[in-house]
Amino acid sequence: MAFDIAVIGTGAGGATVARELSKKGLKILILEKGKRHRVGTSVNYIKNIPMDLKLNVIPDEKYDFLRFPAELMYIEDVGGTTPVSLANACYACSACYSNSATTQFKIHDIDLFKELIEASTDLKVNPFPADLMGPATRKIVECGESLGFFMEPMPKFIDFSKCDGCGQCIQGCMAGAKWDATHFVNEALLNGATLLSDFFVTKILHENGEVTGIEGIFEDKVKNFQVKKVILAAGALNTPQILKNSGINEGVGEGLFCDLFITVGGYLKGVSFNKEIPMGVKSEFGPYFLSPHFSNQLRPLLESKGLNANPEDVIGIMVKIADEANGRLNEDKSIYKPLTVRDLELLGEGYEKSVKILVEMGVNPSSIVSTPIRGAHPGGTAAMGKVVDNNLKAEIKGLYIADASVIPQAPGRPPILTITAIAKRLAKKLSGDLK
Repeated sequence: MAFDIAVIGTGAGGATVARELSKKGLKILILEKGKRHRVGTSVNYIKNIPMDLKLNVIPDEKYDFLRFPAELMYIEDVGGTTPVSLANACYACSACYSNSATTQFKIHDIDLFKELIEASTDLKVNPFPADLMGPATRKIVECGESLGFFMEPMPKFIDFSKCDGCGQCIQGCMAGAKWDATHFVNEALLNGATLLSDFFVTKILHENGEVTGIEGIFEDKVKNFQVKKVILAAGALNTPQILKNSGINEGVGEGLFCDLFITVGGYLKGVSFNKEIPMGVKSEFGPYFLSPHFSNQLRPLLESKGLNANPEDVIGIMVKIADEANGRLNEDKSIYKPLTVRDLELLGEGYEKSVKILVEMGVNPSSIVSTPIRGAHPGGTAAMGKVVDNNLKAEIKGLYIADASVIPQAPGRPPILTITAIAKRLAKKLSGDLK
């Protein structure tokens, strides 16, 4: 079967491009490294890769998060990370500081406003409603605002008319209220697209500077597809490897950011925060923000302090920062990611504010702990201006990239909505070119 376009990856970028182009009647081949999973089971497939988080600063002993190895969370299956996301759509984003995605793309003469609005409609983005806000989240809002921190509802890609308030967003939404990229994949399939999961793309085939096809491993055999246009959306860890295997090296795998985060928590008997919808509100501080977050990693930390903490007794606040884009993917696929003075200052500021809120809520200061530093939104490894131009074109004619790897600097905000908007813009251009 002949295909007009091949899409590699089924996360927010790949799924969006496949869906949009399939609506135009184009024959789309979708290739995914991972598997398809039953709704509600994706969390079982989250992977953690160690980050070589070299400290360029002298660590402060009071910060628990500096005492543990850092990790990057990711998932390689149909839908990418979206099935296990907490559905946050805080426009990675709009305009709160210089690293916002909107500002970054305007530097490259790209205005994503229209596509962000379209994506918000498609994903049913709405602010978190007050009637679904649990008592612990309400208390965080009350205490945060009493300290002078403005708290606002988190925009989420959830159809709240279907939401049962179970709080298990990361498990995959059994109620069908939360959007994830598998919805767009399914639409593309209904429109005639073809999906091959468990297909490991090794490289893009090209001759005389133009795409001729794709090579990969399927069912333990080398398999090729002939195609003249390829959308590479395999994610910020896999996209660079495919590019290098295809002969594109300059700038590839460099400039890695991860939107580093910690969760600061403590013991509060019977708070039952674990049963509430996570990250229902946020408080913005430019390059970082705070948001209520339950983390299972807090329990063993509390137990190490002699506290018999059940899940119902744990309260937490996430601090997520826009870290500097100074990391890289090594040839052995390991991650090198220096922690700079600025990064530590931002984490420290967020930590101190979180402690103040928790103490105001009644948490004993001696019980307060913080999780290890983690990353969840890797990007920057095939950045616009270095690896792709402002039309997302790579140096091989017919090859485009549409995932977080093209974002030049860390937005410090969940990027799913922004990636969807980028992919929509690319789909418009490609459908126009193919008319």
